[in-house]
Amino acid sequence: MRRLIGVLNCAFLLCLLMGCGGGVGRPPSQPVTIISLAPPDGTLGASYAGTQGFSFAASGGTPPYAWSWTAAAGSSLPPGLSLSAGTGLVTGTPATIGMYLVTVSVKDSSSPASQASMTYPITVAQLTTLEITLPQLPNGTPGADYGGAGGYSLTASGGIAPYTWGWVATAGSSLPPGLTLSPNTGVISGISTTVGFYSFTLTVSDSESPPAQFSANYTITVIQAGGLLITSGTLPGGKVGFPYGGFHVILGEQFYGFILGAAGGTQPYSFTWAAASGSSLPPGLHVSSLLLGGCSVACVRVPVVDGTPTAAGTYDVVVTVTDSATPSAQGSANYTIVINP
Repeated sequence: MRRLIGVLNCAFLLCLLMGCGGGVGRPPSQPVTIISLAPPDGTLGASYAGTQGFSFAASGGTPPYAWSWTAAAGSSLPPGLSLSAGTGLVTGTPATIGMYLVTVSVKDSSSPASQASMTYPITVAQLTTLEITLPQLPNGTPGADYGGAGGYSLTASGGIAPYTWGWVATAGSSLPPGLTLSPNTGVISGISTTVGFYSFTLTVSDSESPPAQFSANYTITVIQAGGLLITSGTLPGGKVGFPYGGFHVILGEQFYGFILGAAGGTQPYSFTWAAASGSSLPPGLHVSSLLLGGCSVACVRVPVVDGTPTAAGTYDVVVTVTDSATPSAQGSANYTIVINP
């Protein structure tokens, strides 16, 4: 009797471990499902989704999976692209502009197979022109992280990502001391160390072969908090009998002169100048505030050094800017103007 009870106990345990009809067996596997994000759009003539392509992914069911795609009703598969049945990887180079609806299907290895399908749009567009999409760069403060702890990110559009960035100081200027530009991420970071006005050329290159490039001039002003700084740069030379400072058109009005600028403080600004010790102001030149636009719709005041030089020579001057705060803040800079005969 005891032997019979032992046999029954063993049979019961074996039934628990392996599952018996009418008892609790292994839980059924979950059906296969597509879990990847929607595929990205493509660019005509450019490798789809970069050099790696785009991978569909699935979960559930019994791996390995088998992938396939078909054109949805009224559409076609994107010319130039292919889907790997074994990996779900979409690769290739889009060959025709258009919007394509594709139905992607995945089957698992069970018998009978579990299957899932989803329909996605893929748009293939013309390659757009590469350009930098920054209006201007923010000012920096000495001793502070530029752009915050994470730096300041440059942006571009068009071409083929990823982009590569570079910068070079323009003539007569330098790159901002303490700041660096990451060529791979386009982030300007670091701690500004020196007050000043820095002018440079930014260049972005895309991943075409050969790469497309776009360049534009930008400035960064490093200024103490609450300070006021002249940002218009070195005053140019002139020639006796010729209008000084170059030709400009603002709000439809034409004028000659060198435009003055400043940063910090409270706008609007006013500018004055004086001869440095031992020198004199250039005869025929003066600091003016031009009112442009007629003010019927809009008008703007433009501070300039203008006039027509009347005497050759080298003139050392001090330009001062005053803001509109109470009490006002001021900033000054020394310049040399060379007037040729």
